[in-house]
Amino acid sequence: MNLVSARFSRLFAVAALALGTLPAGAVTFGGLNVTPRGAQNLNLETGATEMPQGGTVTDPKGGLTMTAARLQLRPGEQLQAQGATVKTKFGGTLSASQINYDLKSGVVTASGNVNYSDARMKNVQAAQVTVHVRSGFVVARGGVRASSPALSGATLVFDPSTMQAVVSGPYNLSTRLGQTRGQAGDRLLLTFAGNVLTSVTGKPTANDLSRFSPYLK
Repeated sequence: MNLVSARFSRLFAVAALALGTLPAGAVTFGGLNVTPRGAQNLNLETGATEMPQGGTVTDPKGGLTMTAARLQLRPGEQLQAQGATVKTKFGGTLSASQINYDLKSGVVTASGNVNYSDARMKNVQAAQVTVHVRSGFVVARGGVRASSPALSGATLVFDPSTMQAVVSGPYNLSTRLGQTRGQAGDRLLLTFAGNVLTSVTGKPTANDLSRFSPYLK
């Protein structure tokens, strides 16, 4: 590199920092691997970074990957995304207009045109879907609907580690096992073997529901 080019490169770097704009490229923020599609706008006072053209974020510890049309990151605190899709470590795919990842609590919250699918649950739609990254629990609230198994309910809580789910009423479930309806306050326990729904319990015991209780509030 000649002297003129070297001086230009140094001037560009200084100008980029002064303006709070960094060139695109893979970077690491607080344990997250971030690959922006375009330049990053950095707030030098707070450390917050905006990626107007979006990009890809990977959380190796949480086993989560996010792609989005637009991103805002406060390292160690919060990742916000618009037009985003999240892949979870249990094989789930969550897409929504707005997604917020609370990095301290390890909770992903999605709203607006929400859709969640995995090997057992297909096209789950709700007002809000929350993924608890550490435990793996997926919680859908508000006008919950799914295409497979065909169901509707007030709340759906799915535990991918045990392949069981609880639907709170009023609910309606229609499968090859038959049709089941419940009133407000009722609980329905679904159990899967592999990718297949194998049993439906309309009166689960307190022990059945114990691990779901924190997510049903």
